[in-house]
Amino acid sequence: MSCVRTMASPNRAADEAKRFFIERIVAEAERQAISLSANEQKMLNWSEVEPGCVADPALAEAVAREISDDAYEAKIRRVLEAAYQRDVSSDGRAKDAYRRAYSVLKNGDYYLMVMIEEALGRRLRRWWQFSMS
Repeated sequence: MSCVRTMASPNRAADEAKRFFIERIVAEAERQAISLSANEQKMLNWSEVEPGCVADPALAEAVAREISDDAYEAKIRRVLEAAYQRDVSSDGRAKDAYRRAYSVLKNGDYYLMVMIEEALGRRLRRWWQFSMS
């Protein structure tokens, strides 16, 4: 699923955080010559609860015809991990930028966070945020 923007989002910080991750995913996929269809890229914006969006079930169906959920999520995780490694190794401030974007999105319900959490969650959470269970 994705959403179609119906008005300007009142949550600018979340929009910027999503854009931060999406730009890195798309750029890294291009660097690695990993194909991301237009539909796959649109899915990176999906949120069931984001203000100003209306669900687009046709997009979810189109993506499902292209790739399974598991394969899509695995592809995005691999690309995101590579982007993070590239950014952190070349810029000492990159980890803080990733952490800031992560801390904004973790408070919402974003499909992208499923993949971010699995790919980078352990690296981006502060030590006191780890569960003791």
